[in-house]
Amino acid sequence: MRNLVTGLVGLTGPAASADSSTESGPNETEETTVGGHTGDWESVDGALLDPTGDVERVSAETPFGEATAESIIVSYLQGSTDPIFVIDAEGNFTHSNAECRDLFGRVPGELLEKNLFDLDEADNSVMKEVLETEESIQNLEGVVEVDDETIYVSRTFFPLFDADGELTGAIEINRNVSERVEAVNRQETLEQYQAYQQEVVESFQRWMDRLSDGDFTIDPTIPEPEGDSEEIQEAYDRFSTMAADLSTAVDTIHDALAEVRHNSEQLSEISDTLVDAAEETSSATVEIDRASQAVDSKTSEQAEQAAVAEENVSNLSAAIEEITANAGTIEQRASEASDRTDQGATEAETALERMAESMSASEETVTQIQTLQERMGTIGEMAELVSDIADQTNLLAVNANIEAARADGTGDRFAVVAQEIKRLADESKETAEGISSDLEGIQSDVEETVETVERANTTVETSAEAVDGIVDHIEEIDDAVQETDQGIQNIARAAEDQAADAQAVQDIVTDLSKRSAEIDDRMDAVSTNIDQQTDTIDRMAEISESIDEMAAEMETRLGRFDLETAGKGPDSAAPQPS
Repeated sequence: MRNLVTGLVGLTGPAASADSSTESGPNETEETTVGGHTGDWESVDGALLDPTGDVERVSAETPFGEATAESIIVSYLQGSTDPIFVIDAEGNFTHSNAECRDLFGRVPGELLEKNLFDLDEADNSVMKEVLETEESIQNLEGVVEVDDETIYVSRTFFPLFDADGELTGAIEINRNVSERVEAVNRQETLEQYQAYQQEVVESFQRWMDRLSDGDFTIDPTIPEPEGDSEEIQEAYDRFSTMAADLSTAVDTIHDALAEVRHNSEQLSEISDTLVDAAEETSSATVEIDRASQAVDSKTSEQAEQAAVAEENVSNLSAAIEEITANAGTIEQRASEASDRTDQGATEAETALERMAESMSASEETVTQIQTLQERMGTIGEMAELVSDIADQTNLLAVNANIEAARADGTGDRFAVVAQEIKRLADESKETAEGISSDLEGIQSDVEETVETVERANTTVETSAEAVDGIVDHIEEIDDAVQETDQGIQNIARAAEDQAADAQAVQDIVTDLSKRSAEIDDRMDAVSTNIDQQTDTIDRMAEISESIDEMAAEMETRLGRFDLETAGKGPDSAAPQPS
Protein backbone atom coordinates (compact mmCIF):
# COMPACT_ATOMS: atom_id res chain seq x y z
CA MET A 1 0.00 0.00 0.00
CA ARG A 2 2.86 2.28 0.83
CA ASN A 3 4.35 1.73 -2.62
CA LEU A 4 0.93 2.39 -4.13
CA VAL A 5 0.66 5.69 -2.35
CA THR A 6 4.22 6.48 -3.13
CA GLY A 7 3.46 5.86 -6.78
CA LEU A 8 0.36 8.03 -6.60
CA VAL A 9 2.27 10.83 -5.06
CA GLY A 10 5.10 10.35 -7.47
CA LEU A 11 2.76 10.47 -10.42
CA THR A 12 1.42 13.78 -9.24
CA GLY A 13 4.72 15.19 -8.14
CA PRO A 14 6.84 17.84 -9.92
CA ALA A 15 8.94 15.24 -11.72
CA ALA A 16 5.93 13.51 -13.16
CA SER A 17 6.50 14.51 -16.81
CA ALA A 18 7.41 12.82 -19.99
CA ASP A 19 10.85 14.27 -19.77
CA SER A 20 11.52 13.14 -16.26
CA SER A 21 12.74 9.77 -17.35
CA THR A 22 14.63 8.16 -20.19
CA GLU A 23 14.05 4.97 -21.93
CA SER A 24 16.01 2.03 -20.74
CA GLY A 25 16.28 -1.53 -21.83
CA PRO A 26 15.24 -4.58 -19.98
CA ASN A 27 16.90 -5.15 -16.67
CA GLU A 28 18.50 -1.72 -16.74
CA THR A 29 18.61 0.68 -13.84
CA GLU A 30 17.32 4.22 -14.21
CA GLU A 31 17.70 6.96 -11.67
CA THR A 32 14.45 8.72 -11.04
CA THR A 33 12.66 10.76 -8.41
CA VAL A 34 9.38 9.05 -9.06
CA GLY A 35 7.95 7.57 -5.88
CA GLY A 36 8.49 10.51 -3.59
CA HIS A 37 12.19 10.27 -3.41
CA THR A 38 15.11 9.97 -5.70
CA GLY A 39 15.84 6.38 -6.35
CA ASP A 40 16.72 3.82 -8.89
CA TRP A 41 13.98 2.10 -10.82
CA GLU A 42 14.89 -1.33 -11.88
CA SER A 43 13.82 -2.38 -15.33
CA VAL A 44 12.52 -5.90 -15.40
CA ASP A 45 11.37 -7.26 -18.72
CA GLY A 46 10.46 -3.76 -19.83
CA ALA A 47 8.73 -2.88 -16.61
CA LEU A 48 10.06 -0.48 -13.99
CA LEU A 49 9.90 -1.41 -10.30
CA ASP A 50 10.56 0.94 -7.43
CA PRO A 51 13.44 0.12 -5.12
CA THR A 52 11.05 -1.73 -2.82
CA GLY A 53 9.84 -3.90 -5.67
CA ASP A 54 6.29 -3.07 -4.65
CA VAL A 55 5.22 -0.52 -7.28
CA GLU A 56 5.52 -1.09 -10.99
CA ARG A 57 5.46 1.70 -13.49
CA VAL A 58 4.28 0.00 -16.60
CA SER A 59 5.03 2.88 -18.89
CA ALA A 60 7.83 5.34 -18.77
CA GLU A 61 5.38 7.91 -19.96
CA THR A 62 3.02 9.15 -17.23
CA PRO A 63 -0.58 9.00 -18.32
CA PHE A 64 -1.83 11.50 -15.69
CA GLY A 65 -0.60 14.65 -17.30
CA GLU A 66 -1.38 17.53 -15.01
CA ALA A 67 -2.94 15.38 -12.28
CA THR A 68 -1.95 16.34 -8.74
CA ALA A 69 -1.79 14.42 -5.49
CA GLU A 70 -4.89 16.27 -4.37
CA SER A 71 -6.83 15.24 -7.42
CA ILE A 72 -5.72 11.65 -7.19
CA ILE A 73 -6.63 11.43 -3.45
CA VAL A 74 -10.00 12.98 -4.13
CA SER A 75 -10.58 10.57 -6.98
CA TYR A 76 -9.61 7.66 -4.74
CA LEU A 77 -11.97 8.75 -1.94
CA GLN A 78 -14.76 9.28 -4.41
CA GLY A 79 -14.39 5.90 -6.02
CA SER A 80 -14.06 3.84 -2.81
CA THR A 81 -17.04 2.47 -0.93
CA ASP A 82 -14.99 2.11 2.21
CA PRO A 83 -14.97 4.84 4.84
CA ILE A 84 -11.69 6.76 4.32
CA PHE A 85 -10.18 9.84 5.89
CA VAL A 86 -6.83 11.60 5.43
CA ILE A 87 -4.80 13.54 8.00
CA ASP A 88 -1.64 15.55 7.78
CA ALA A 89 1.53 14.78 9.66
CA GLU A 90 0.10 16.54 12.76
CA GLY A 91 -3.12 14.55 12.81
CA ASN A 92 -5.38 17.25 11.44
CA PHE A 93 -8.17 16.08 9.16
CA THR A 94 -7.69 16.98 5.48
CA HIS A 95 -10.15 14.72 3.66
CA SER A 96 -13.06 12.33 4.38
CA ASN A 97 -15.59 10.66 2.15
CA ALA A 98 -19.31 10.28 2.75
CA GLU A 99 -18.92 6.68 3.95
CA CYS A 100 -16.50 7.89 6.61
CA ARG A 101 -18.88 10.57 7.82
CA ASP A 102 -21.74 8.08 7.92
CA LEU A 103 -19.63 5.62 9.90
CA PHE A 104 -18.63 8.15 12.51
CA GLY A 105 -21.87 10.12 12.45
CA ARG A 106 -20.39 13.30 11.11
CA VAL A 107 -21.75 15.99 8.80
CA PRO A 108 -19.82 18.05 6.26
CA GLY A 109 -17.79 20.80 7.91
CA GLU A 110 -17.85 19.10 11.33
CA LEU A 111 -14.28 17.84 10.98
CA LEU A 112 -12.98 21.25 9.91
CA GLU A 113 -9.93 22.14 11.94
CA LYS A 114 -10.41 18.96 13.99
CA ASN A 115 -7.51 16.83 15.13
CA LEU A 116 -7.84 13.04 15.07
CA PHE A 117 -6.13 12.66 18.38
CA ASP A 118 -8.74 14.84 20.09
CA LEU A 119 -11.52 12.37 19.23
CA ASP A 120 -12.29 9.07 21.00
CA GLU A 121 -14.48 7.15 18.59
CA ALA A 122 -11.69 4.65 17.99
CA ASP A 123 -8.25 3.60 19.11
CA ASN A 124 -6.12 6.41 17.67
CA SER A 125 -2.87 5.11 19.10
CA VAL A 126 -2.45 3.00 15.96
CA MET A 127 -2.40 6.13 13.77
CA LYS A 128 0.24 7.62 16.03
CA GLU A 129 2.33 4.51 15.55
CA VAL A 130 2.01 4.82 11.76
CA LEU A 131 3.08 8.46 11.81
CA GLU A 132 5.99 7.64 14.07
CA THR A 133 7.24 4.54 12.26
CA GLU A 134 6.18 5.61 8.75
CA GLU A 135 5.08 1.99 8.31
CA SER A 136 1.70 0.83 7.18
CA ILE A 137 -0.58 -1.36 9.30
CA GLN A 138 -3.17 -3.45 7.51
CA ASN A 139 -6.38 -5.27 8.40
CA LEU A 140 -6.35 -4.40 12.08
CA GLU A 141 -9.60 -5.56 13.68
CA GLY A 142 -11.25 -2.99 15.93
CA VAL A 143 -14.49 -1.42 17.02
CA VAL A 144 -15.97 2.00 16.65
CA GLU A 145 -18.50 3.31 19.21
CA VAL A 146 -20.99 5.68 17.58
CA ASP A 147 -24.18 6.73 19.35
CA ASP A 148 -23.95 3.75 21.75
CA GLU A 149 -23.59 1.46 18.74
CA THR A 150 -20.63 -0.86 18.36
CA ILE A 151 -19.39 -1.25 14.79
CA TYR A 152 -16.76 -3.81 13.92
CA VAL A 153 -14.20 -2.51 11.38
CA SER A 154 -11.06 -3.72 9.67
CA ARG A 155 -8.63 -0.80 9.71
CA THR A 156 -5.74 -0.20 7.30
CA PHE A 157 -3.26 2.63 7.83
CA PHE A 158 -0.49 3.85 5.54
CA PRO A 159 1.64 7.00 5.55
CA LEU A 160 1.82 9.64 2.77
CA PHE A 161 5.09 11.14 1.53
CA ASP A 162 5.97 14.08 -0.74
CA ALA A 163 8.30 13.94 -3.73
CA ASP A 164 11.24 14.30 -1.44
CA GLY A 165 10.16 11.36 0.66
CA GLU A 166 9.12 13.47 3.60
CA LEU A 167 6.08 12.36 5.63
CA THR A 168 3.12 14.52 4.80
CA GLY A 169 0.28 12.63 6.40
CA ALA A 170 -1.56 9.32 6.48
CA ILE A 171 -4.69 7.60 5.23
CA GLU A 172 -7.02 5.35 7.30
CA ILE A 173 -9.34 2.98 5.49
CA ASN A 174 -12.14 1.47 7.62
CA ARG A 175 -14.00 -1.48 6.24
CA ASN A 176 -17.28 -2.34 8.08
CA VAL A 177 -16.94 -6.01 8.94
CA SER A 178 -19.77 -6.12 11.49
CA GLU A 179 -21.71 -8.70 9.53
CA ARG A 180 -18.67 -10.90 9.17
CA VAL A 181 -17.69 -10.43 12.78
CA GLU A 182 -21.25 -11.02 13.91
CA ALA A 183 -21.36 -14.14 11.76
CA VAL A 184 -18.10 -15.29 13.26
CA ASN A 185 -19.33 -14.33 16.71
CA ARG A 186 -22.57 -16.16 16.08
CA GLN A 187 -20.60 -19.18 15.03
CA GLU A 188 -18.36 -18.91 18.06
CA THR A 189 -21.40 -18.30 20.25
CA LEU A 190 -23.09 -21.30 18.71
CA GLU A 191 -20.03 -23.42 19.32
CA GLN A 192 -19.74 -22.09 22.88
CA TYR A 193 -23.46 -22.65 23.39
CA GLN A 194 -23.24 -26.18 22.08
CA ALA A 195 -20.15 -26.93 24.15
CA TYR A 196 -21.74 -25.38 27.24
CA GLN A 197 -25.01 -27.18 26.61
CA GLN A 198 -23.16 -30.47 26.13
CA GLU A 199 -21.25 -29.90 29.35
CA VAL A 200 -24.42 -29.15 31.31
CA VAL A 201 -26.32 -32.05 29.73
CA GLU A 202 -23.46 -34.39 30.64
CA SER A 203 -23.62 -33.05 34.21
CA PHE A 204 -27.38 -33.68 34.29
CA GLN A 205 -26.77 -37.15 32.88
CA ARG A 206 -24.24 -37.91 35.62
CA TRP A 207 -26.66 -36.66 38.24
CA MET A 208 -29.45 -38.76 36.78
CA ASP A 209 -27.19 -41.83 36.72
CA ARG A 210 -26.31 -41.32 40.37
CA LEU A 211 -29.96 -40.78 41.26
CA SER A 212 -30.91 -43.95 39.42
CA ASP A 213 -28.28 -45.76 41.51
CA GLY A 214 -29.93 -44.38 44.66
CA ASP A 215 -27.31 -41.71 45.36
CA PHE A 216 -29.15 -38.68 46.73
CA THR A 217 -25.99 -36.82 47.80
CA ILE A 218 -25.69 -34.92 44.52
CA ASP A 219 -25.45 -31.13 44.42
CA PRO A 220 -26.90 -30.05 41.05
CA THR A 221 -25.19 -26.66 40.61
CA ILE A 222 -24.84 -25.24 37.08
CA PRO A 223 -21.40 -23.76 36.20
CA GLU A 224 -21.29 -20.23 34.93
CA PRO A 225 -20.52 -20.06 31.18
CA GLU A 226 -17.34 -18.58 29.79
CA GLY A 227 -19.18 -16.64 27.07
CA ASP A 228 -21.34 -13.65 27.87
CA SER A 229 -23.68 -13.81 24.90
CA GLU A 230 -27.37 -13.39 25.44
CA GLU A 231 -28.12 -16.88 24.17
CA ILE A 232 -25.61 -18.52 26.51
CA GLN A 233 -26.84 -16.42 29.43
CA GLU A 234 -30.43 -17.45 28.70
CA ALA A 235 -29.29 -21.07 28.51
CA TYR A 236 -27.51 -20.63 31.83
CA ASP A 237 -30.67 -19.19 33.39
CA ARG A 238 -32.80 -22.05 32.04
CA PHE A 239 -30.30 -24.69 33.17
CA SER A 240 -30.02 -23.00 36.58
CA THR A 241 -33.81 -23.13 36.94
CA MET A 242 -33.82 -26.80 35.96
CA ALA A 243 -30.97 -27.51 38.40
CA ALA A 244 -32.80 -25.63 41.16
CA ASP A 245 -35.95 -27.66 40.46
CA LEU A 246 -33.89 -30.85 40.44
CA SER A 247 -32.19 -29.84 43.68
CA THR A 248 -35.59 -29.16 45.25
CA ALA A 249 -36.90 -32.51 44.03
CA VAL A 250 -33.76 -34.29 45.27
CA ASP A 251 -34.00 -32.56 48.65
CA THR A 252 -37.68 -33.46 48.87
CA ILE A 253 -37.06 -37.09 47.92
CA HIS A 254 -34.00 -37.17 50.19
CA ASP A 255 -36.03 -35.86 53.13
CA ALA A 256 -38.88 -38.25 52.30
CA LEU A 257 -36.52 -41.23 52.08
CA ALA A 258 -34.78 -40.15 55.26
CA GLU A 259 -38.18 -39.89 56.94
CA VAL A 260 -39.15 -43.27 55.53
CA ARG A 261 -35.88 -44.74 56.80
CA HIS A 262 -36.49 -43.16 60.19
CA ASN A 263 -40.06 -44.46 60.16
CA SER A 264 -38.74 -47.86 59.14
CA GLU A 265 -36.36 -47.87 62.08
CA GLN A 266 -39.15 -46.71 64.38
CA LEU A 267 -41.42 -49.36 62.87
CA SER A 268 -38.79 -51.99 63.60
CA GLU A 269 -38.43 -50.68 67.14
CA ILE A 270 -42.22 -50.64 67.56
CA SER A 271 -42.35 -54.19 66.24
CA ASP A 272 -39.69 -55.26 68.73
CA THR A 273 -41.58 -53.43 71.47
CA LEU A 274 -44.80 -55.15 70.45
CA VAL A 275 -43.07 -58.52 70.48
CA ASP A 276 -41.60 -57.82 73.92
CA ALA A 277 -44.94 -56.50 75.14
CA ALA A 278 -46.71 -59.54 73.70
CA GLU A 279 -44.23 -61.84 75.44
CA GLU A 280 -44.57 -59.95 78.71
CA THR A 281 -48.35 -59.84 78.35
CA SER A 282 -48.40 -63.53 77.52
CA SER A 283 -46.28 -64.25 80.58
CA ALA A 284 -48.51 -62.01 82.68
CA THR A 285 -51.56 -63.74 81.20
CA VAL A 286 -50.12 -67.11 82.17
CA GLU A 287 -49.52 -65.81 85.68
CA ILE A 288 -53.04 -64.37 85.78
CA ASP A 289 -54.39 -67.68 84.55
CA ARG A 290 -52.45 -69.49 87.24
CA ALA A 291 -53.65 -67.01 89.84
CA SER A 292 -57.18 -67.38 88.48
CA GLN A 293 -56.95 -71.14 88.79
CA ALA A 294 -55.52 -70.76 92.28
CA VAL A 295 -58.31 -68.35 93.24
CA ASP A 296 -60.82 -70.71 91.68
CA SER A 297 -59.34 -73.57 93.68
CA LYS A 298 -59.33 -71.47 96.84
CA THR A 299 -62.89 -70.40 96.11
CA SER A 300 -63.93 -74.03 95.74
CA GLU A 301 -62.14 -74.90 98.97
CA GLN A 302 -63.74 -71.89 100.62
CA ALA A 303 -67.15 -72.98 99.38
CA GLU A 304 -66.54 -76.47 100.76
CA GLN A 305 -65.31 -75.00 104.03
CA ALA A 306 -68.33 -72.71 104.13
CA ALA A 307 -70.58 -75.71 103.62
CA VAL A 308 -68.79 -77.55 106.42
CA ALA A 309 -68.96 -74.45 108.61
CA GLU A 310 -72.63 -74.05 107.82
CA GLU A 311 -73.20 -77.71 108.76
CA ASN A 312 -71.17 -77.21 111.96
CA VAL A 313 -73.17 -74.11 112.79
CA SER A 314 -76.35 -76.07 112.20
CA ASN A 315 -75.05 -78.83 114.47
CA LEU A 316 -74.03 -76.22 117.02
CA SER A 317 -77.48 -74.67 116.87
CA ALA A 318 -79.02 -78.09 117.38
CA ALA A 319 -76.67 -78.76 120.28
CA ILE A 320 -77.51 -75.38 121.78
CA GLU A 321 -81.18 -76.12 121.43
CA GLU A 322 -80.59 -79.47 123.11
CA ILE A 323 -78.60 -77.75 125.85
CA THR A 324 -81.40 -75.23 126.28
CA ALA A 325 -83.96 -78.01 126.47
CA ASN A 326 -81.80 -79.99 128.95
CA ALA A 327 -81.26 -76.82 130.94
CA GLY A 328 -85.00 -76.35 131.13
CA THR A 329 -85.47 -79.93 132.31
CA ILE A 330 -82.67 -79.60 134.84
CA GLU A 331 -84.08 -76.30 136.04
CA GLN A 332 -87.47 -77.96 136.48
CA ARG A 333 -85.93 -80.87 138.40
CA ALA A 334 -83.84 -78.48 140.43
CA SER A 335 -86.99 -76.58 141.29
CA GLU A 336 -88.65 -79.82 142.29
CA ALA A 337 -85.58 -80.77 144.33
CA SER A 338 -85.67 -77.39 146.01
CA ASP A 339 -89.30 -77.84 146.85
CA ARG A 340 -88.60 -81.29 148.22
CA THR A 341 -85.62 -80.07 150.21
CA ASP A 342 -87.79 -77.35 151.66
CA GLN A 343 -90.38 -79.93 152.44
CA GLY A 344 -87.70 -82.27 153.83
CA ALA A 345 -86.34 -79.49 155.99
CA THR A 346 -89.80 -78.79 157.34
CA GLU A 347 -90.39 -82.45 157.99
CA ALA A 348 -86.98 -82.81 159.58
CA GLU A 349 -87.78 -79.98 161.92
CA THR A 350 -91.07 -81.65 162.69
CA ALA A 351 -89.24 -84.95 163.28
CA LEU A 352 -86.84 -83.14 165.52
CA GLU A 353 -89.70 -81.79 167.55
CA ARG A 354 -91.23 -85.23 167.73
CA MET A 355 -87.93 -86.75 168.72
CA ALA A 356 -87.94 -84.28 171.56
CA GLU A 357 -91.38 -85.43 172.48
CA SER A 358 -90.25 -89.07 172.20
CA MET A 359 -88.11 -88.43 175.13
CA SER A 360 -91.29 -88.74 177.20
CA ALA A 361 -92.75 -91.82 175.64
CA SER A 362 -90.99 -94.73 174.06
CA GLU A 363 -94.04 -95.81 172.14
CA GLU A 364 -94.21 -92.53 170.50
CA THR A 365 -90.50 -92.86 169.95
CA VAL A 366 -90.88 -96.13 168.20
CA THR A 367 -93.66 -94.73 166.15
CA GLN A 368 -91.63 -91.63 165.36
CA ILE A 369 -88.61 -93.77 164.55
CA GLN A 370 -90.66 -95.77 162.13
CA THR A 371 -91.99 -92.59 160.70
CA LEU A 372 -88.44 -91.29 160.59
CA GLN A 373 -87.35 -94.43 158.81
CA GLU A 374 -89.98 -93.77 156.20
CA ARG A 375 -88.83 -90.19 155.98
CA MET A 376 -85.26 -91.35 155.59
CA GLY A 377 -86.34 -93.27 152.50
CA THR A 378 -87.70 -90.04 151.10
CA ILE A 379 -84.46 -88.27 151.93
CA GLY A 380 -82.59 -91.07 150.18
CA GLU A 381 -84.76 -90.56 147.12
CA MET A 382 -83.97 -86.86 147.27
CA ALA A 383 -80.30 -87.63 147.62
CA GLU A 384 -80.55 -89.92 144.62
CA LEU A 385 -82.44 -87.18 142.78
CA VAL A 386 -79.70 -84.68 143.64
CA SER A 387 -77.12 -87.22 142.49
CA ASP A 388 -79.06 -87.68 139.24
CA ILE A 389 -79.26 -83.90 138.83
CA ALA A 390 -75.53 -83.68 139.47
CA ASP A 391 -74.90 -86.40 136.85
CA GLN A 392 -77.17 -84.62 134.35
CA THR A 393 -75.50 -81.31 135.13
CA ASN A 394 -72.07 -82.88 134.76
CA LEU A 395 -73.11 -84.38 131.40
CA LEU A 396 -74.49 -81.01 130.37
CA ALA A 397 -71.20 -79.37 131.37
CA VAL A 398 -69.27 -81.95 129.30
CA ASN A 399 -71.49 -81.29 126.28
CA ALA A 400 -71.10 -77.56 126.84
CA ASN A 401 -67.31 -77.97 126.91
CA ILE A 402 -67.42 -79.97 123.69
CA GLU A 403 -69.58 -77.36 121.95
CA ALA A 404 -67.42 -74.59 123.37
CA ALA A 405 -64.37 -76.30 121.89
CA ARG A 406 -66.12 -76.53 118.52
CA ALA A 407 -67.13 -72.88 118.67
CA ASP A 408 -63.48 -71.74 118.96
CA GLY A 409 -63.17 -68.25 120.42
CA THR A 410 -66.90 -67.59 120.67
CA GLY A 411 -67.33 -70.43 123.23
CA ASP A 412 -64.80 -69.26 125.80
CA ARG A 413 -67.40 -67.74 128.10
CA PHE A 414 -69.63 -70.73 127.62
CA ALA A 415 -66.73 -73.02 128.57
CA VAL A 416 -66.14 -71.05 131.79
CA VAL A 417 -69.79 -71.36 132.74
CA ALA A 418 -69.72 -75.06 131.87
CA GLN A 419 -66.68 -75.56 134.11
CA GLU A 420 -68.42 -73.79 136.98
CA ILE A 421 -71.54 -75.90 136.46
CA LYS A 422 -69.39 -79.04 136.45
CA ARG A 423 -67.76 -77.95 139.69
CA LEU A 424 -71.15 -77.32 141.32
CA ALA A 425 -72.45 -80.63 140.00
CA ASP A 426 -69.45 -82.42 141.48
CA GLU A 427 -70.02 -80.70 144.80
CA SER A 428 -73.75 -81.53 144.68
CA LYS A 429 -72.94 -85.12 143.93
CA GLU A 430 -70.47 -85.27 146.77
CA THR A 431 -73.11 -83.73 149.04
CA ALA A 432 -75.71 -86.20 147.84
CA GLU A 433 -73.29 -89.04 148.43
CA GLY A 434 -72.70 -87.65 151.90
CA ILE A 435 -76.43 -87.53 152.47
CA SER A 436 -76.79 -91.09 151.24
CA SER A 437 -74.04 -92.17 153.57
CA ASP A 438 -75.72 -90.35 156.46
CA LEU A 439 -79.04 -91.87 155.56
CA GLU A 440 -77.47 -95.30 155.64
CA GLY A 441 -76.18 -94.53 159.12
CA ILE A 442 -79.61 -93.30 160.17
CA GLN A 443 -81.18 -96.42 158.77
CA SER A 444 -78.79 -98.48 160.82
CA ASP A 445 -79.65 -96.43 163.88
CA VAL A 446 -83.36 -96.78 163.25
CA GLU A 447 -82.98 -100.53 162.94
CA GLU A 448 -81.10 -100.59 166.16
CA THR A 449 -83.85 -98.45 167.72
CA VAL A 450 -86.48 -100.92 166.50
CA GLU A 451 -84.52 -103.80 168.04
CA THR A 452 -84.35 -102.20 171.38
CA VAL A 453 -86.57 -99.60 172.86
CA GLU A 454 -84.31 -99.42 175.82
CA ARG A 455 -81.68 -97.92 173.82
CA ALA A 456 -84.15 -95.55 172.13
CA ASN A 457 -83.87 -92.82 174.65
CA THR A 458 -80.16 -93.04 174.45
CA THR A 459 -80.19 -92.73 170.74
CA VAL A 460 -82.98 -90.13 170.60
CA GLU A 461 -80.54 -87.45 171.46
CA THR A 462 -78.14 -88.84 168.92
CA SER A 463 -80.95 -89.00 166.39
CA ALA A 464 -81.92 -85.47 167.23
CA GLU A 465 -78.40 -84.40 166.60
CA ALA A 466 -78.40 -86.47 163.42
CA VAL A 467 -81.67 -84.88 162.37
CA ASP A 468 -80.20 -81.50 163.11
CA GLY A 469 -77.25 -82.45 160.93
CA ILE A 470 -79.71 -83.61 158.30
CA VAL A 471 -81.40 -80.26 158.47
CA ASP A 472 -78.03 -78.63 157.95
CA HIS A 473 -77.31 -80.96 155.05
CA ILE A 474 -80.74 -80.29 153.62
CA GLU A 475 -80.03 -76.59 153.86
CA GLU A 476 -76.70 -77.19 152.15
CA ILE A 477 -78.47 -79.25 149.50
CA ASP A 478 -80.99 -76.46 149.11
CA ASP A 479 -78.14 -73.97 148.69
CA ALA A 480 -76.46 -76.31 146.19
CA VAL A 481 -79.72 -76.75 144.33
CA GLN A 482 -80.20 -72.99 144.22
CA GLU A 483 -76.63 -72.55 142.97
CA THR A 484 -77.27 -75.29 140.44
CA ASP A 485 -80.44 -73.54 139.37
CA GLN A 486 -78.51 -70.28 139.00
CA GLY A 487 -75.83 -72.08 137.00
CA ILE A 488 -78.48 -73.64 134.81
CA GLN A 489 -80.01 -70.22 134.22
CA ASN A 490 -76.57 -68.92 133.30
CA ILE A 491 -76.14 -71.87 130.95
CA ALA A 492 -79.52 -71.11 129.42
CA ARG A 493 -78.59 -67.47 128.89
CA ALA A 494 -75.20 -68.51 127.50
CA ALA A 495 -76.96 -70.97 125.24
CA GLU A 496 -79.27 -68.21 124.05
CA ASP A 497 -76.26 -65.94 123.39
CA GLN A 498 -74.51 -68.82 121.68
CA ALA A 499 -77.59 -69.40 119.57
CA ALA A 500 -77.57 -65.73 118.54
CA ASP A 501 -73.84 -65.95 117.74
CA ALA A 502 -74.44 -69.17 115.85
CA GLN A 503 -77.14 -67.43 113.80
CA ALA A 504 -74.74 -64.56 113.04
CA VAL A 505 -72.07 -67.07 112.06
CA GLN A 506 -74.60 -68.85 109.90
CA ASP A 507 -75.52 -65.55 108.22
CA ILE A 508 -71.82 -64.82 107.61
CA VAL A 509 -71.29 -68.32 106.24
CA THR A 510 -74.32 -67.90 103.95
CA ASP A 511 -73.02 -64.52 102.72
CA LEU A 512 -69.58 -66.07 102.27
CA SER A 513 -71.13 -68.83 100.19
CA LYS A 514 -72.88 -66.25 98.02
CA ARG A 515 -69.66 -64.27 97.62
CA SER A 516 -67.78 -67.44 96.78
CA ALA A 517 -70.33 -68.14 94.07
CA GLU A 518 -69.97 -64.58 92.75
CA ILE A 519 -66.16 -64.87 92.82
CA ASP A 520 -66.44 -68.16 90.98
CA ASP A 521 -68.61 -66.53 88.30
CA ARG A 522 -66.19 -63.62 87.99
CA MET A 523 -63.23 -65.96 87.76
CA ASP A 524 -65.04 -67.77 84.95
CA ALA A 525 -65.41 -64.41 83.20
CA VAL A 526 -61.73 -63.65 83.87
CA SER A 527 -60.79 -67.01 82.42
CA THR A 528 -62.86 -66.25 79.31
CA ASN A 529 -61.21 -62.80 79.01
CA ILE A 530 -57.81 -64.40 79.44
CA ASP A 531 -58.58 -66.78 76.59
CA GLN A 532 -59.64 -63.85 74.41
CA GLN A 533 -56.57 -61.87 75.46
CA THR A 534 -54.37 -64.85 74.65
CA ASP A 535 -55.88 -64.97 71.16
CA THR A 536 -55.31 -61.21 70.81
CA ILE A 537 -51.71 -61.55 71.98
CA ASP A 538 -51.12 -64.33 69.47
CA ARG A 539 -52.56 -62.07 66.78
CA MET A 540 -50.37 -59.20 68.00
CA ALA A 541 -47.35 -61.45 67.78
CA GLU A 542 -48.24 -62.39 64.21
CA ILE A 543 -48.77 -58.72 63.30
CA SER A 544 -45.47 -57.80 64.98
CA GLU A 545 -43.67 -60.44 62.96
CA SER A 546 -45.29 -59.12 59.77
CA ILE A 547 -44.32 -55.55 60.69
CA ASP A 548 -40.78 -56.68 61.46
CA GLU A 549 -40.55 -58.39 58.08
CA MET A 550 -41.95 -55.29 56.36
CA ALA A 551 -39.48 -53.05 58.22
CA ALA A 552 -36.59 -55.34 57.28
CA GLU A 553 -37.66 -55.36 53.63
CA MET A 554 -38.09 -51.57 53.70
CA GLU A 555 -34.65 -51.17 55.28
CA THR A 556 -33.17 -53.39 52.56
CA ARG A 557 -34.83 -51.33 49.84
CA LEU A 558 -33.73 -48.07 51.45
CA GLY A 559 -30.20 -49.42 51.82
CA ARG A 560 -29.53 -48.76 48.14
CA PHE A 561 -30.13 -45.04 48.67
CA ASP A 562 -27.23 -42.89 49.85
CA LEU A 563 -28.73 -40.29 52.20
CA GLU A 564 -26.05 -39.73 54.79
CA THR A 565 -24.01 -36.84 53.34
CA ALA A 566 -26.26 -34.95 50.94
CA GLY A 567 -24.24 -32.62 48.68
CA LYS A 568 -20.90 -34.06 49.86
CA GLY A 569 -20.63 -37.18 47.74
CA PRO A 570 -18.22 -37.70 44.86
CA ASP A 571 -19.06 -35.81 41.67
CA SER A 572 -21.56 -33.75 43.62
CA ALA A 573 -19.76 -30.49 42.99
CA ALA A 574 -20.79 -28.27 40.12
CA PRO A 575 -19.29 -29.34 36.77
CA GLN A 576 -16.42 -27.11 35.80
CA PRO A 577 -16.00 -25.85 32.23
CA SER A 578 -13.15 -27.47 30.42
